[in-house]
Amino acid sequence: MLKQLMKQGLKAVDDFAIAVDCGAVAPNALVNVLFHSLHESQAQLANRDLAPNQHVTVADFRGFVEEMLENDYTVVSPAQIDAGLSPGRRYLTITFDDGYFNNMLALDVLNQFRAPATFFVSTDHVQQNKAFWWDAFSRELTRSGVSPDLQKSEIEQLKMLTPEKIDARLVERFGPAVLKPKGDIDRQFTPRELGQFALNPWVHVGNHTRDHAIFTNCTPAEMVDQITACQNALADLVGYRPVAIAYPNGNSSSVAVDVAVAAELRVGFTVAPRPPPSAAGQRFPHAARAILFPRRAGHPSAMSPVWRPIFSQSCAQDDDAVGMKSRRLRLSPPLLLASRWSLAN
Repeated sequence: MLKQLMKQGLKAVDDFAIAVDCGAVAPNALVNVLFHSLHESQAQLANRDLAPNQHVTVADFRGFVEEMLENDYTVVSPAQIDAGLSPGRRYLTITFDDGYFNNMLALDVLNQFRAPATFFVSTDHVQQNKAFWWDAFSRELTRSGVSPDLQKSEIEQLKMLTPEKIDARLVERFGPAVLKPKGDIDRQFTPRELGQFALNPWVHVGNHTRDHAIFTNCTPAEMVDQITACQNALADLVGYRPVAIAYPNGNSSSVAVDVAVAAELRVGFTVAPRPPPSAAGQRFPHAARAILFPRRAGHPSAMSPVWRPIFSQSCAQDDDAVGMKSRRLRLSPPLLLASRWSLAN
C-alpha cells in the first residue's frame, strides 16, 4: 500500500512527503523517514490498542525501503552521519521512535536489504513494562466512543504536561490498570528482548529520554535527568551509549542541545515548525523532522555553534510529475541536512 501511495501521491498523508522523482532531487540530500509501530498485516490495522495514525504494515515498510533504494538512496546510520557523508549522493536514514516490541517486525526487511535503521527508545517504559500514555489514553477514549480527530486534540492538550502529571491524570480518570500494555501490538520491548534486538548488525539504538519527556515542559535539571538516565540505562540494556537522540515530540531548545552534547550525543533529531504559506499560496508539509549536526573543528558537517536545521527557502512545492508534495533540500557540501517525515502521529 505504501509503495502505491508513494507512486500515486500522498495528498491524504500530510506528515509523509518525500520526493521519489530521481530527476527532481538534487544530490547532497539527506532524508529521514520516521516510523513508530509496524503491523503484521492489513487485518491487524483494525486493532484499537494504539493511538490513531499508526497504520504501517510490514509490506508497506518493505515497499518503502525498496522504492527508496530503487531511486538511488543510500541508507545510513547516525554513526555514518557523524563521521561525515561524501557529497554528491542521496542519503536516507530510517528511524523508529519509542521502543515498541512490534519493531521486531522490521528485522526481515532490514536484513533483506542490508539497510540500517535507528530505534529511539524511552527506557523507563522498557524497564517498567509501562504502556505509552497516548496509546492508553486513546484506547480508553475509543471505548467511550470518542472520534479519532477528537482523540488527537485531547492528546495534544496532555502534551503540555510532564510525564508524571500525565500518568497521574490517566490513573485518576481510568484507574491504575490504564498504563498496562494489552498485548504485543502496544507493548514495549522487555529488557532481554531489547538486548537481543540490538545484536542485529542493522539495528542501531538511540536515546529517546527516560520516559518520553517533552523538553518544553522540563527544567534544565529535568532534561539532564531524562537524557543521562536514558544513556545509562541503554548502556546496561544494549551494551553501549548511543550517539543519537530523537527529542520526544520534536521539542528541543538550546539548553536541551547543551545537555545532549554534555551526554556525548553527537546527532540529534528534532522538528522544524511548519513555515507560513508562501506568497504563491503553496503549503509546506506539516512538521518537517530535521537532522541536526554538532559543530566540531574539521568535521565534514560542521555548520553552527548549536545544532539547528537549515532548509532551502524555495524547496516546498507540489511535484506535478508524481502528484506528491515534496520538501527538496538543495545543499552544498560540506553541509548535510535533512528533513524528517513521519508516517505516524
